[in-house]
Amino acid sequence: MAMHQQVGLLLTLMLFLAAADGSLAVGTPSAIIRTTCAAVGRPGGEVGYDTCVGLLSADPAAAAAKDAGQLALVATNLTVANVTSTVLVLDDLVKNLRDCLRYYRDMNKTLDAALGDLRAGRVEAASNKLSDASGVPDSCDIQLFEGSAKKNPMRKENTDADLLSRLAYAITDLQLPNPPRHRR
Repeated sequence: MAMHQQVGLLLTLMLFLAAADGSLAVGTPSAIIRTTCAAVGRPGGEVGYDTCVGLLSADPAAAAAKDAGQLALVATNLTVANVTSTVLVLDDLVKNLRDCLRYYRDMNKTLDAALGDLRAGRVEAASNKLSDASGVPDSCDIQLFEGSAKKNPMRKENTDADLLSRLAYAITDLQLPNPPRHRR
């Protein structure tokens, strides 16, 4: 299937899913759509009637279908478009999560060094390292937000790491003779 066909199918699917109830579908579904959806939408079926009608009615190719075999092709094409999009989202997430992993590994090294400085009484050196480390969770959030997937499965962990690193930095700064204000 050509990429432009997949994009078109994906946009059709996204429009339907945005409405969730199929309300974006225009006109009355064809008889073959109604009959087929009644068969798959019966109790114990795989997909509910309204969902079936909504998904198929959102695609003009389904309205032109003459039989259930053609509807199966339409449904499969919609699935291909969805899966293709999901693969692209996952590729982007994996790339961005690898970057976040690198950021956090570097942060961990910086925090280990800050602990060493604190244990040795080098409060200012520890404070500088903790200040540097406190920006890492934001970098990960930005990386995930700016990615094409626009998904952040690390939101809670990044928020927790940001809060804890800022807390460690703030408490460490209290120990300095002239604590800087809002250095971050």
